[in-house]
Amino acid sequence: MTELLLPFDPSGGSGLTARLTAALREAVRRGRPPAGGRLPATRTLARDLGVSRGTVVEAYAQLVAEGYLVSRQGAGTRVADGIAPPPPAPPPGPSAPAVRYDLKPGTPDLSLFPRAAWQAALHRALVAAEHTALGYGDPAGHPALRAELAAHLGRVRAAAADPGRLTVVGGVAQGLALTARQLVRHGHRAVAVEDPGSPGTCGLLRAHGLEPVGIPVDAYGLDVDALARTGVRAVLVTPPTSTRPVWCSPPNAGPP
Repeated sequence: MTELLLPFDPSGGSGLTARLTAALREAVRRGRPPAGGRLPATRTLARDLGVSRGTVVEAYAQLVAEGYLVSRQGAGTRVADGIAPPPPAPPPGPSAPAVRYDLKPGTPDLSLFPRAAWQAALHRALVAAEHTALGYGDPAGHPALRAELAAHLGRVRAAAADPGRLTVVGGVAQGLALTARQLVRHGHRAVAVEDPGSPGTCGLLRAHGLEPVGIPVDAYGLDVDALARTGVRAVLVTPPTSTRPVWCSPPNAGPP
């Protein structure tokens, strides 16, 4: 008689078939029994677990459909070939030492995030939102959000922003990628950037068809006279990502 050590409690509440299926699936994944191994007959396993035979039959059938088990008339139910136990989990790496002050550039004090206010605002928005707002909407962003952003830009930056011309993106990288595509579409092949600047930004621009042209900076920011001499019609001004000079030029090439 085939035995199967299965951690399963039939008194665990509803969803008996689903819980038995999950327990059997996990046992097969862990090699108990191994590939090709035979499982107990449905009547035997049902009696051992104290459940109905129909529950075991449904669980076996589900795992046959998923490819974990194979069942043949007169040969019983076996673990499918090719089902190997998962590799052991790698040991946990050393935890990062705690620091009192994180001075990493571009990282704010995350402890100041207004969790309570954010949670309250999220709750109000979910309660007031219509069901259609939870589906796929305008790729440029929800109209109400764009209207609110336009009003904010008008108050804070004195910008006459049209909500219909705003696009909500998932981060700086996506925003730069979309901007670079539009510049290439309009005939641009180069974009001026601060030098020293961000190598990651330069790589992103190159990946989308724009060649970064380094412009030196001084105590007042980007050197506008040097910019004018390049003839480049598009310029990206960003804060440097490092306190030491990092050139956007390719390897083995000096600064422009």
